[in-house]
Amino acid sequence: MYQCMSCGNVEKFIGCAEEKGNAYIYQDLLSNSPNFKYSWIYIVSDNTWHTKFNILECFFCHSTDISKL
Repeated sequence: MYQCMSCGNVEKFIGCAEEKGNAYIYQDLLSNSPNFKYSWIYIVSDNTWHTKFNILECFFCHSTDISKL
């Protein structure tokens, strides 16, 4: 869990995420969105899945003073 030390936010941050591993991938039609006609859905298939992320700044106040709780 992370917290912005400037505004106290603990819910939403801007950052980078990387996921890698075996998955089942499906294409799904989004009829309600004119800009995005398709969405990709994946289901993790086994224990080879790895996730890495980096918190860059607070979504609300854009502070980079983020602490890991």
